[in-house]
Parts: sequence; structure tokens; C-alpha cells
Amino acid sequence: MPNLVNVPGIENVTDAFKEKVVKIATDLETDPNFLMAIMSFESGHSFSPKKKNPVSGATGLIQFMPKTAVNLGTSIQKLEKMTAEEQLDVVAQYFAHFKGRMKTLEDAYMAVLFPKAVGKGSDFILFKKPSIQFTQNKGLDINGDGSITVGEAAQKVRAGLGVGTPLHEVTVTVLKRGMKGPEVDSLQDEMIDLGYMTLEEKKTGPGSFGPVTEMAVKRFQSDNELADNGTFDLSTQAAIRQLNEGVKFGSKGGVVLPMQKHLIEAKKLTQAEFSTGPGTFGELTRKALIGFQLDNHLEPNGILTDETYRSLYKIALPKKGGPPAGDNVEVNVVLPERGEGFRTFLREPEGATQVGTQLTINALIDIAHAWFLIHPEVPIQYGHISRRGGGPFFSTVNPGKLAHETHQDGRTADVRPIRKDNAMAATEIASSSYDPVRTKELVMLIREKHPKVRILFNDPKLTKANLTKAFKGHHNHLHVKLP
Repeated sequence: MPNLVNVPGIENVTDAFKEKVVKIATDLETDPNFLMAIMSFESGHSFSPKKKNPVSGATGLIQFMPKTAVNLGTSIQKLEKMTAEEQLDVVAQYFAHFKGRMKTLEDAYMAVLFPKAVGKGSDFILFKKPSIQFTQNKGLDINGDGSITVGEAAQKVRAGLGVGTPLHEVTVTVLKRGMKGPEVDSLQDEMIDLGYMTLEEKKTGPGSFGPVTEMAVKRFQSDNELADNGTFDLSTQAAIRQLNEGVKFGSKGGVVLPMQKHLIEAKKLTQAEFSTGPGTFGELTRKALIGFQLDNHLEPNGILTDETYRSLYKIALPKKGGPPAGDNVEVNVVLPERGEGFRTFLREPEGATQVGTQLTINALIDIAHAWFLIHPEVPIQYGHISRRGGGPFFSTVNPGKLAHETHQDGRTADVRPIRKDNAMAATEIASSSYDPVRTKELVMLIREKHPKVRILFNDPKLTKANLTKAFKGHHNHLHVKLP
């Protein structure tokens, strides 16, 4: 059976219900997760066939209107008496008209909310001010421009999949064993950040989905109550995206439910507290997570950061002495794991490779703050800076050889280019996911803040404009040397 995302309320359904949803989705030529997310949202996360809107009278798993029920050969009264599994037959009957047309979450949800918008794209305007329809749905006008688009209308449904930031269609490239490319490289980085792979393991096949990557994905899936099929499918991608966006107060579905169960195991959340909101990150869950962070000497921010994740899920990181520290006393400030406008990647325990001078760390945080003011939708991703004291980096392929020799002064940082989908993941200039426009904006912002900066990056348009310098190996990251 394909993986199903842990949408809010999934604990209320049976295995038979899930299996039936998968079969229905297969017949409809759509993704079962789209149907699960819609039924979760429409039923108020209850998946109850009796769920009723007191104003409109809409009832059931997808909130059938009375007239719609009659057109389907049933009635609200009959729907209320059905089990959830029985009502799925009526759900399938309703969606049959849209078979083969629900290729995105937006299209699947429009089949319920506004059928005329199916296939129109996420920017299609549903309701515009002034109108009764807009007034009734004004809470969906996320950007406050007086119009409600398909993308905006579907955002709350999308949140149930752990996909909340982008306002464009959800498309999926399933990664599996045998595949190669920047997407696999990015997946490996994610597995390293969460502790399921080591950098040494990645070096044996960077960008290649082999048995080590497959095992890492399986372990992640198992820890997050996903079918451990070893493929990077929609549900697994949604879980990773949710972690990158920040699992915190207000988060729902996805990894929230397994996180809560780990907090119960850690004796920070009681079963009674869990029962008040399974799959929902509320105040009790926030307090429990902060308590766990305090007990484990982690920043008590109430967010499931990578470091908190590794500790809570008890993922053992390799114990080793590590390279010796250098003797540059000014290289002694660790960049926080995340902050306003930035995230980190390839982060070692205690930020061992993200140490810089005080001026450099302040500058990186300042750049991120300025970036957040113009692009709050996508943080900057900072990678390697230096080791404490300017200590050496050694090649994991050839341990006797120095690597990153230019990363010993505490003034140089690796920065990922911006992706079109805003994902906290790797990309490269030849990839369709690379966003040259916003990456150029980032380069210009850094130069505006620090005119004497030196940036190595191989985008030919940027090098032609003398904004960056080309250098071997710098097609997937910016090498930023601050003055």
C-alpha cells in the first residue's frame, strides 16, 4: 500500500478505511493523500461521516450539501447513518466525474469547493471583492489583495500534508534506489542533518541513491510512522518539508503525531494531555517540548529543530574525536542552528563546522534579517564556515588530505542558491529547481551590505556581470568570503 501522510485525524480511521481510500484514488487516477487531506479538513479532522455544518447542513467526509446528496441518489439522513467506510462509496461516486483530472492537491480540492476551477491552476481567482462569495470566504485572502485564488483556498488543506509555504501546485518526483542527481544529493543532506546518514557515507556516492541512502530513508519513515518502503515519496517529502519549515505551535499532521508519542516516551507529555489534541501542536505539546529541550541542554524555543529531533528520536550520532581545533582565538562564535531569515545545513553536533569570528556571525545574521524583510517566504541556507580556532577540515574520501582550506579564517561561508519551490534543499545552476532571479537578489544584497566581499559561484550571468567569480566545483553553492 502506498505511503499515507499522517494528516490530522488519521488516528480516527481504520486500516480498512485507508486501504479503501488507496483503491478509490487508484481508480480516480489521483494521489490518495489528496483525498485524505481533503476529508481531514472538511470533517474538522474527525473523519466522521456524521460531521455536520450547523449553518449550511453540509454533512460527512467531504461535507455533502443536501442537494448534492440527492443528486447522488442518497440524502443527508442516510449519509449520517453510514459508517466512514460505507460513506467512502459516495465519496468515490462524487469524485468519479473528475477522474484523471485531479493531478494536484488544488485540483482535487476544487472538485469539492469550486468544480469550475479544476485545471485552472493555483493563480486562478475564485472570488473577488466586493461579492457575497468573497465576504463568506474572506479568511482565505491570505495576501489581503481583495481576491481569493485557488492556491490560497487550498492552503489550509495543504497544511495537513505538511506542505504549507508555497502557493503553487504540489508536484512530486519520487526518488528511489538507482536514481542520481541534485535531488538525491539534497535528500542525502537532509538525512545527514537529521542524523540518519553521515557525511562519510554520503561521500561514497554523493547524489546517488544507493543502499545506504535507502536505509536512511527507511529509518526516517519508520520513526515517523510512515510505511518504510525506502522511496522518497510524497508523504516522506511532506514530512521533511514540514521539519524544514519548523514544527511548532500551530503545526498539524505529518510529524506532529509521532513527535508527540516520543514526548510521551520521554515522560514529558502524558497520555491524557496527548488525547486532547493528537496530531495538533498545541500549548501542552509546546510546553512538553520545551521541557525536553531544557532537560537535554538544547535551546528551549519550542521548535522541533534538527538537534532537538536527533535527541528526541534518540538517533545516535557517531562518536569521534574530530579534527583538532586551530589556534585562531577569534574564530570562536557558533552560528545558531536557525534564526530570522536563515537555516543551516550539514550541521554537525554543536555546530562544529559553523564557527566564525564575532563580526562574521553578526554579518550573516544581519544579511539574513535584511533578506527576511524582502523574501520572508524562503530563508537563506548557510553551510560550512570554519571549525573552532580555524581548525582543519579533512577530506572524507582521502583522510590524509586537507579539504576546505579556505574555510579556516572564520570569515568564509557556504551558501546554497535559492530554489524556485522555496525548499530547504540543495540545487545547482543546471537544475530546473534553481531560481536565478532570487539568487541574484541574494548576491546583490550581500554585496550591498559588504562591497568588498568575494563570492565564488558559477552562474554565467552572474559572472558576466562581475557579481561572482567562476571557480571549479561551485555550481551548487556560493562561496562567500566576507571582508
